[in-house]
Amino acid sequence: MTIKKSTPQKSPLPKDKKEPWELYPDIWKTKSAFFTWLRGGLRRAIWEKYPPKIKFKTEGCSPPPPDYEGRAKSGANCALTGEWTPKSYLEVDHVKGHVAFTDWDDVLDFVKHLCSNSENFQLVNKENHKVKSYAERKGISFEEALIEKKAIAIIKDKKDKEFFTERKLKVPSNATLRRKEIIKILLTE
Repeated sequence: MTIKKSTPQKSPLPKDKKEPWELYPDIWKTKSAFFTWLRGGLRRAIWEKYPPKIKFKTEGCSPPPPDYEGRAKSGANCALTGEWTPKSYLEVDHVKGHVAFTDWDDVLDFVKHLCSNSENFQLVNKENHKVKSYAERKGISFEEALIEKKAIAIIKDKKDKEFFTERKLKVPSNATLRRKEIIKILLTE
């Protein structure tokens, strides 16, 4: 059997074809906004219903430990912290997480990433999953991301000034400086 080499086909689209964000600037203000929308759509269409992911979560859960006092009937230990978590608070995370998706060339790699196998899956607590994703985006450790998220929450809850007065420290003049100082303090505590 001989395999015929295919010749590259010309794109049926004209070279001057406009991108969706150019055609509909009232919907997507930027290219980034369009790819954010597309990434979310692919996650909802593929990842949320991906049978191997659902199977991994179901098979990874077991009855709660003897000292558990909640109502959950099953769960697992969070792969990031080791803490036992009820199934409803668990998410399936990709061990090797972040895959860029900022251009058309990234679509195939992103879909392949979504359709990984169980060797790249782990069960994690929902909040810890957010922290891990933040760490990957920022290029910092999980522990550093956890502290940054705490600092963000302190400022968001408008408890940043109180944070300094409780420690008998001078309150920095603006939120950006307060956040930086809160992170430094939390890293040392």
